[in-house]
Amino acid sequence: MTTPTPSPGASLGRVTSSPRALAIWALLVWAALQLFFTFLLWIFPTSVISFTGRSQGAFMTFASLLTIAVPVLAVLLATHVEPALPEAKLVALIALIEYAFALLFGVLTFLIGLGSAFSNLDDPDGALYSFGEALAGIRYLVMGVVQLGLLAIAALVVYRAFTALGGRLPINRPSRPPAA
Repeated sequence: MTTPTPSPGASLGRVTSSPRALAIWALLVWAALQLFFTFLLWIFPTSVISFTGRSQGAFMTFASLLTIAVPVLAVLLATHVEPALPEAKLVALIALIEYAFALLFGVLTFLIGLGSAFSNLDDPDGALYSFGEALAGIRYLVMGVVQLGLLAIAALVVYRAFTALGGRLPINRPSRPPAA
C-alpha cells in the first residue's frame, strides 16, 4: 500500500482539527490585531485630543497585561504542552515580532505620554486637585516602568523558547580577515 500524498489544504485541516493549534493561532492573531489597531488609533485619533494624551492612552494598550500575556501563552501552549506542535518555532517567531513591536511603540508612547501625565500640575482649582494630578502622574510613571519590565520579561521568555527551538535572529557581524 502506498501512503496518500497530502493535498495543499491538508495543513489547514490539521490546524483546524486541533483545538490547541486553533487557540494558539487565535491568540497570536488577537495580539497582532490589538497592536495594529492601537497603532492606527494612535496616529489617526477619533476625537480632538493632544498627541501626548493619545500617547498615554496608546501606551496603556501597547503594554497592557493582556497584550503581554497572550503571545507568551500561545508560545507556552505550542512548546510545553505535549506533544509540541511542529510549527512551534513559527509561533515563537511571530510572538517575538509582536513583542518587538509592542516594546518599540510601548517605550515611545510611554515617554511621550509622560508629557500628558504631568501636564495639569498647576491646576488653578486648588491644591487638592494638583496633589491628585501629581499622584496620577507618579502612578503612570511607576506602573508604566513596571509594565515595560513585564513586557521585556515576556519577550525574553519567548526569545529563549525561540532559540531553544533552533531559531536564530539574523545579526550582521563584521567578517574577520582570515588568520595568516
